[in-house]
Amino acid sequence: MAPSADAAFSGLALGLRWAGLACGAFTAAFFVFAGAVGARRLRAARRVPPSVPLPPVTIIKPLKGAEGALEENLASFCRLDYPCFQLIFCLQNPDDPALAVATRLRKKYPQADIEVVVSKNRLGINPKVNNMANAYAFAKYDLILLSDADVRVTPDFLRRMTAPFAEPGTGLTTAFYEAVGARGLWGRLEALSVNAGFLPQALAAATFGMRFAMGAAMMVRRSAFDASGGFENLADHLADDYWLGESIRAAGWRLEIADALATVVPDIDGGAEHFRHMTRWARTIRLCQPAGHAGSVVLHGFSLLTLAALLVGPDPAVLGLLAAVWAAKAFAADALARASGARRDAAALLLIPLGEWSTFAAWIAAWGSSRVLWRGQLYDVGRQGRLLPVTSATPRRALAFEP
Repeated sequence: MAPSADAAFSGLALGLRWAGLACGAFTAAFFVFAGAVGARRLRAARRVPPSVPLPPVTIIKPLKGAEGALEENLASFCRLDYPCFQLIFCLQNPDDPALAVATRLRKKYPQADIEVVVSKNRLGINPKVNNMANAYAFAKYDLILLSDADVRVTPDFLRRMTAPFAEPGTGLTTAFYEAVGARGLWGRLEALSVNAGFLPQALAAATFGMRFAMGAAMMVRRSAFDASGGFENLADHLADDYWLGESIRAAGWRLEIADALATVVPDIDGGAEHFRHMTRWARTIRLCQPAGHAGSVVLHGFSLLTLAALLVGPDPAVLGLLAAVWAAKAFAADALARASGARRDAAALLLIPLGEWSTFAAWIAAWGSSRVLWRGQLYDVGRQGRLLPVTSATPRRALAFEP
């Protein structure tokens, strides 16, 4: 190697070492903080719900496919301990196997007010939004819960979600969620991305007063939802939950995070699907919040330290911080599981390094393009995640996007 090239490599290695040490120290401190303050918040979600009026609620559940634990997920909504609620299962295809699941549940829980809506009507590009929009005309009540099909809840969930609506200025409430019941390597990595990544970060952000909508469960006041533009406003957006929260706020209503916790059950077939999901998640954040995505590099201390260790060798400071970040993320995930009462998966904590490298690779891949390939159609993703069809021939390189 020429002297100039050697010096450049040494400078790169030194710079990466210091960047890794700085980001590693921040990452470790952040996840210790997030685990501590987040556990306190999750414990609140296990206390007796407050005594407030319990207005009637319509729940809209968009369905597509019957994979995973769909029936048990939906059944948890049929068993809610709440005096008056309507449950609408909506599908776009009468041949969808989820229709059989919805029909069985309607027979199994005759006391529940269950409606099944099948319609192919389209408002825009986002199929989940199209699906929910078709159900909206059948909604009976002023409070409407929008919730994904892979979500499972406890019987007191609605009581917790409606509590903030006792204040007249509240337009939307949302709930944190954790991943449970993961199986296999890739399912556990998917769960780690939630339990040791997203959930601690979201809890820490909420501690600092940030408010945002999370698609697993969002309850809206009908007047606020209509003022925000309703489903028409969401129909062409990739991140409909993010855009709904921003639109509700822009319409002059408050967003609140309820003392509630939902669960999701990861259903991942393999490494390719896991990486596509992680990349899609990272790309969505970059396109909706570019500054936030760029700034999140400070939370990738483990991966940066790993690169530094490969370049500078077994540096004691680098190796020590690697262990500290691993321990901090394990502490955060375990503390939150204890606080929520979830079954702890101690073996999954051994996979944290692999999960960190996977997440960092997805973070890098998110910078590669602003296009997604969705069911054979290529889209550019514009500001706030708006989907724009590309009319030219589909290029060879595009990220597969799946609803």
